[in-house]
Amino acid sequence: MSATYETIEKNKVTVTVDVEPAKFEAALSRSFEKNKKRFKVKGFRDGKAPRRMVEQIYGIGVLYDDAFQRLIPAEYEEAVKELELKPVSDPDYEITEVEGNSKLAFKATVFVMPEVILGNYKGIEIARQSAEITDEDVENELKRLAEEDYRFESVGHRSAENGDTVVIDYAGSVDGVLFEGGSAEGYNLVLGSGSFIPGFEDQIVGHGVSDEFDVNVTFPEDYHAAELAGKAAVFKVTIHDIKTKVIPEINDDFAAEKSEFETLDEYRADLKVKLAEKKEKQVKAEYENQLVDKAVEAAEIDIPEVMFENAVANMIEGYRQQINSYGIKFEDYLEMTGSDIDGLRTQVRPNAEKRVREELVLNAIADKEELKPTDEQLDEHIKEVTARYRVDYDEFSKNLSDESRQMFAKEMGPRLAVDFLLENAVYTD
Repeated sequence: MSATYETIEKNKVTVTVDVEPAKFEAALSRSFEKNKKRFKVKGFRDGKAPRRMVEQIYGIGVLYDDAFQRLIPAEYEEAVKELELKPVSDPDYEITEVEGNSKLAFKATVFVMPEVILGNYKGIEIARQSAEITDEDVENELKRLAEEDYRFESVGHRSAENGDTVVIDYAGSVDGVLFEGGSAEGYNLVLGSGSFIPGFEDQIVGHGVSDEFDVNVTFPEDYHAAELAGKAAVFKVTIHDIKTKVIPEINDDFAAEKSEFETLDEYRADLKVKLAEKKEKQVKAEYENQLVDKAVEAAEIDIPEVMFENAVANMIEGYRQQINSYGIKFEDYLEMTGSDIDGLRTQVRPNAEKRVREELVLNAIADKEELKPTDEQLDEHIKEVTARYRVDYDEFSKNLSDESRQMFAKEMGPRLAVDFLLENAVYTD
């Protein structure tokens, strides 16, 4: 095979390939063997006519299509490796010359990985953030956890107040006629939540259990049901129960219920450690985001549109698989959310573009700094990948070739580059 390439515009090349005659002939021979039963030759049973006679009757071109489908993509892949190109799009093929069984040449036009001109990425300045956890932080976390463990208790005979949950029956009418969707029994309504028509909840405040009364309201002019918009309505309401939210007291009993510790002091100490670990991760993530943003901003890249399109397609396919895993058809999900595929493409496009730019810059840093994972890091990465796809790690790694390990190592480039940025950043107070 003879292969060359020419840059026809930025990040777009044309690969020219002259196929070796022996390979062309072998592809034609395979095409004949695959299709010989299709050819009808007088005096021969189907599939028994020699190739020479088939070519005389039908012409050698009858074997070309199948031969080209097998041969050209394989020759293109070999040429890409030989020329050390990094395509980012599918090739557009053009057969430029074909003669009998001895001459075949073609061109493949393809977009390739853009050049990344790195700017400043060493010693990027970022403001230092505190990861300190105070006693106040711990107390706020305890309060949050206690509020999550609330329970409802009936308030007895006192009147309803804002913040209470009332259990009510109600029936709404306009001009004395009940309207659709205006009635319910045993409905739990949080007073002050603004869940109902303006004025509805205010008129329940002050009433007690077993009270029966009318609530008079007027639907807003922009109410979603046009037949009710702007109309006066009367709701007949009965209160069955009034409940208030009770938050548990933060004490040793609370600590014992929420953790493996017997005392609140022990629980506080453990929470402080866990909050510190969480805060450190948050601070590190914020550092990483800032450093990557600044490294990307400093770089120069002319990115082919096809890379953005591919990233958008990959993101949407990820959403599709996730939605399908819940037993929901992706098309049904789009309909339920009032979206469509074009709207989703527009929605994910900014994140897709950001992801492409970040990956290009981080890989360029990894290449320039010759960042390589240790054997332990690489094995851990492969374990994570196999776990994600529910593949047995031991069996998978046992059959993993050196070339495949190198591919996994290359995948780690962006992560190693982020670590490099962190190690070389300048943290200012």
